[in-house]
Amino acid sequence: MKFFSACGFSGLFAIAILVLIPQTAAASKMQPGMMGHRTGGRFGLNANTTCRRPHLNICQACHVSIRMKVKQDTACTLNFRSLGPFAGQEILVRPQNGIYGSANETASAYRPNPGYVGRDHFETRLYFEEGSGKRTFMNLGVYVLVVPEL
Repeated sequence: MKFFSACGFSGLFAIAILVLIPQTAAASKMQPGMMGHRTGGRFGLNANTTCRRPHLNICQACHVSIRMKVKQDTACTLNFRSLGPFAGQEILVRPQNGIYGSANETASAYRPNPGYVGRDHFETRLYFEEGSGKRTFMNLGVYVLVVPEL
């Protein structure tokens, strides 16, 4: 606090800075695991009306498992661009009750089989390029629950 008052910042501004620093550090893209939005419950505010899933953080050479809820007969897209320089993927385990594959250069989608309601699972290895140009990867396991309505 003395640093802020010595620099002429008001107390309110100093408190705002102190509150933001831990959140910024926690949002580092190199920490393992998943992160949801901070508001709106477990999956946060999700404007997508066809599925619910947490946000991901990249972790080097690790395995991350997430749960995803998908509305019956619709697709759920996973966009990997926000995780860093995306360099492709390799599907390790294909879903048994739907399809999973690339939607474009930085996103993939899962779509359950027509009329299917129930559980599914798939795994993929996501490749990214570090700042030095070195390639790294992350294994992603997705446990899917297909439901009639969200």
